[in-house]
Amino acid sequence: MYELEFYAMLDGAYPYVPPTRERRSNFIDLPNRHFDPILGQRVIQDQIGQLEFCEYLGFDGVLWSEQHSSPIGLQGNVLVGAAYLAARTSKIRLAAVGPLLNAYLTPLRLAEEAALVDLLSGGRLTLGLPMGIGAQYHGYGVMNPALARERFLEAHALFVKALTEDGPFEWKGKYFHQPYVNLWCKPLQQPYFPIFIPAAGSRESLALTARYHYTYQAVLTPRKVLLGNCERFLDLCRQEGYEADRRQIAAVIHVHVSETDGQARREAEAHLLWQYQNFFRSPFPDSFPFGHVSVESLRGMAAGAGYRSRPLESMQWDDLLAEGWLVAGSPDTVASRLRELTEEMHAGRVICTFNAGTMDRWLMNKSMTLFAEHVAPRFRPGGLPIWERERAAGPTSVSEAAARVPPDALMPMALKDGEYIDVRTAHLGDLRPGGER
Repeated sequence: MYELEFYAMLDGAYPYVPPTRERRSNFIDLPNRHFDPILGQRVIQDQIGQLEFCEYLGFDGVLWSEQHSSPIGLQGNVLVGAAYLAARTSKIRLAAVGPLLNAYLTPLRLAEEAALVDLLSGGRLTLGLPMGIGAQYHGYGVMNPALARERFLEAHALFVKALTEDGPFEWKGKYFHQPYVNLWCKPLQQPYFPIFIPAAGSRESLALTARYHYTYQAVLTPRKVLLGNCERFLDLCRQEGYEADRRQIAAVIHVHVSETDGQARREAEAHLLWQYQNFFRSPFPDSFPFGHVSVESLRGMAAGAGYRSRPLESMQWDDLLAEGWLVAGSPDTVASRLRELTEEMHAGRVICTFNAGTMDRWLMNKSMTLFAEHVAPRFRPGGLPIWERERAAGPTSVSEAAARVPPDALMPMALKDGEYIDVRTAHLGDLRPGGER
């Protein structure tokens, strides 16, 4: 069987903003006077509700992104949303994509937050670590974006070491000097939770992803360039001494399923046009300030062969279908096209974007339900999601947790009258040294 994992991506954009032709950008300088808290609350509630619904539908995971200083997503901290979803779900993987390592004074803070969510969720966290576009750095204003990549790489190295090595230890680097790195608590998943790297395909990002056995989350890249990036990533994995698992490449595709191909277009076309005309609008210097990307990547963009190299507002329905950024139609059409696209990319995961922020819930529910009932089962043994086939990392009962405590484990002790007593039995006088006191 040709197997795929499916993540439902729902970003929760705030759609009540002026059309793109009336403004310079969708980032940084779009006045927040357009934000209504009541409507914003509804957007977030709808997003959380739909993400929760995905567990009932049997998706392998849900994915949403962190955004800043723009209406394209209202979760400024995706780990807060992940903690909330962890309490409202029990099995589905939670892919929280977007914490910017460079936005933290120290990456240890992010390590603590992510480890906590992994524990709260029972080992269901997947973390996405993009370097972030320049607009987000302008919005935060915490560092020079020209230094973003170098600082990101050091922050990532410290982040991983803190999660995987015992402390305390000292870290001396160019950007971080921390005499005592001693992370409490550590994640449930070992050595730590899976990582997605959303990337346009720069060699630096692909090399990092290959070195750490992460998943390359391919975004907004022309098809021909994207396929080249996937081959380059596979080669980099081989240079690291292993053959990449197909799940290390995740295709990001907008999906809409309906009864027929024509009906799918009637239902979704206007929503897709709004997304590409409004969602990504940002002048090139805002997104990619000097030094933010490598010279090699910048040359590719300038030659029209890279991330957002074509004005996205010019993309029409047929363009999106041709690039493979959109798969829409009947269940048969969608399943056939997904197989074709993922075979070309050597991808084992599909991140299905179902709504950019304008589609009514009933229509999105229809598309997602048709996908879950008539598309996903064609790519799964027995039709089961991954969390029904693979055991979660954490214990499922009190007795199982108790059985994991080794006989020689250190127990909590308190000093009383010059003697150490076991605090668990301190209330029982018969078990105290010397009898009851």
